[in-house]
Formats: sequence, C-alpha cells, structure tokens
Amino acid sequence: MFKVLDIIKLTVAVLYTIIVSVLLAYDVEIDPSIQDYAIVLTHLTAIPLVILIWDTQWIAWTILIGVLVSVLFHVTLVFEWYVERTEPMDICFANLTLILVTIVIIFEKIPEWTLPILFTVNAINTTFWDTLWVYTSLSALNNILLISYIIYRLCYPSNERNTTFLVIALTIGTTGSVFFLSDGGHNGEHYGIVHSVWHVCSYTALYFALRSLNTKTDTLRHERVEFDVNFINKIAYH
Repeated sequence: MFKVLDIIKLTVAVLYTIIVSVLLAYDVEIDPSIQDYAIVLTHLTAIPLVILIWDTQWIAWTILIGVLVSVLFHVTLVFEWYVERTEPMDICFANLTLILVTIVIIFEKIPEWTLPILFTVNAINTTFWDTLWVYTSLSALNNILLISYIIYRLCYPSNERNTTFLVIALTIGTTGSVFFLSDGGHNGEHYGIVHSVWHVCSYTALYFALRSLNTKTDTLRHERVEFDVNFINKIAYH
C-alpha cells in the first residue's frame, strides 16, 4: 500500500514537525535568516504532491501556480516588498487549492455546480483578504466538510477511498493547522519557523488526501473525456 515516496513524504513531515517542536519547547533562539530560508524552502515539500497529480494537468498546474504564488509572497515578506500586493494572491490560491482538493476527494466526478462556488470563494477571498474572519471562516467550513467526509468514510468504507491515507491526511493537516494558528503573525518572533511547519504539513496532508483516491487501480487518472460530441456540458477532471 505504501510506496517509497509515501514513506519519504510522511517521514520528512513527522521529523520536521518534531524538530521544530523541540526547538520551540526549549525556547531555542533561531536566527531570523534561518527562519527566512525555512519559510521559503519548505515549499519544496510540495514537489511530491505535484508529481502525484501531474497526469491530471489542470489540477497539477493549479496547485503548482499556488505554490509559486506562495513562494513569491514569502520572498516579498522577507524583503518587505509589495506584501500588500502578494498576500491577497497567496490567500486566494491557498484556499483555492484546499477547496479544489476537498471537492476532488468528496466527489467521484466533479459536479459542475462546484465551479461557480470556486469562482465565488476566490472573489470573496481576494476582496476581503485583510478581513481575518472572512477567509478563516471559509477555510474552517471547507475543513469541516472534509473532516465530516473522512468520518463518514471511516463509518462507511469504500473501495474507491483508502481510509488509512485519509486518516494520515487528517492527522497531519490538523497538526499543521495548530502551527498555522499559533505562528504569531508576520511580526512574531518565531513566525518563520512555525509557519514553515504549516507548509510541510499542509502539502503532506494534501498529498495523502489525493493518495486516498482510486485504490483499485492505484492511479489518480481515469480515461479522460474532455467534451461530448457537441463540445458542451463536459469537463475533464481526471
């Protein structure tokens, strides 16, 4: 069931989280430059996620663009360049990625009605990026839906979903959320190193959430049909 990449991904996430937790528990002073490197370089942990979903190009590119936007934001944050421009993009793509993966996990086929929801949520997040309760509420709602689905699948297993990977995703994602909520904001003393754990955990959780799909074929890709004969009412999602 577990592949080499799965083991590497999980091991890196667990070890990194433990190391940072120990440093914080013993109140070790971490040089700001090290924190700056950590908050940028931990985006590399998204590579396995992109590799995993690469055959499904539109999702892979959405995730990859989101990662690049996050890198851009954190670089501008380090150098204090145009943060007010890049932060809304980061918030928008982060939530877009989370909601998109949730939709892919929950539904066997992506319903067309979910697309305008994605567009609407993006518009709201971009407009109210500086209103904390707005985008955190939308993120919380998405997380509640995903957690509810995982609990449902634990009670009613399906051959189309691997519950072990779903539980791993939930556990790692919850751990990352704790670090995200306690990073102290951009000006916090340990913001860089604490927030870097969020990067590692969130990309790991998304990876295992997607690994839970299609357990019979052990692949994320099905026969792809982009359009019907009239070229309407069909969208490729795998």
